[in-house]
Amino acid sequence: MKNVYIINAGGFGRNTAALAQSDPAHKKEWIVRGFLDGRSDLPPIKDLPVVGDPLTYRYQAPDSIVCALGNPAMKRRYSASLLEQGADFMILRPNLELADRASIGIGGLFERHVSVGTDTKLGSFVTILSNTIVGYDVSVGSYSTIGSFVFIGGGAQIGEDVVIHPHATILPGVKIGDGAIIGAGSVVIGNVPAGITVFGNPAKRFRFK
Repeated sequence: MKNVYIINAGGFGRNTAALAQSDPAHKKEWIVRGFLDGRSDLPPIKDLPVVGDPLTYRYQAPDSIVCALGNPAMKRRYSASLLEQGADFMILRPNLELADRASIGIGGLFERHVSVGTDTKLGSFVTILSNTIVGYDVSVGSYSTIGSFVFIGGGAQIGEDVVIHPHATILPGVKIGDGAIIGAGSVVIGNVPAGITVFGNPAKRFRFK
């Protein structure tokens, strides 16, 4: 039986641990053993220990790692050392609805009630939170995070390191460039260049004052 360790002992990490423990494979094929987190100011965590820092942890096969981080830059940073060691990053998907010919890269994390359409391609370390629908023929680049209650229409192309906040709607065929941020509740009707933040209905470029 594999041991599973979760990167991040904060709130999202603890929620991910509960999600993993609800998976039918838990205690049959693998078991959650603890967290990887280098912070010294964490509150006490019931039941599961913090066993190390993901930046210095020495991976031991055949264990598996779950990356429970939403920020794309943090995903890249805290998974890099483990990837260099050949660590196995599992795809956590307790009740994902995955249509025909859809594909998922390593390290994917899917909360409950996520639907992914036919021929959609998700890169590595893509995080999709609860109650989100991803249509057919969509591509989502590695390390991107998609919030809860998001709708992504058919044929949309989402770049790498993109963050889409909750309740956003991406219309069919829209292209979103690498590193873009889509604000909560936004309706994206046109292409979004790389590195740009958009917000609103219809979504427009947003600048912090």
